[in-house]
Amino acid sequence: LGSLLDTYGELLSAKQYQMLFDFVNNDMSLGEIANNCKVSRSAVLDAVNKAKQKLLDYENKLKLCKIKQDLACAINSDDCKANVKKILEEM
Repeated sequence: LGSLLDTYGELLSAKQYQMLFDFVNNDMSLGEIANNCKVSRSAVLDAVNKAKQKLLDYENKLKLCKIKQDLACAINSDDCKANVKKILEEM
């Protein structure tokens, strides 16, 4: 989820991004986030769930996180050039 947030986070609303960032990266509870944002706990849960779904939808369509992961693995392999070429061809 952190990787998805890093990749697609700017596509979320500012509130969704902040709530999900606090939930994922700052390990804050829904109650803590609700207090900080002055909203109900259920509003935070709803925003976090919607933001997660949006990030998953973006990844399902664009596959940027998978490509980054594949490229990182390819670069560390013995046959780097061939592996990167294969990934680029699949795009």
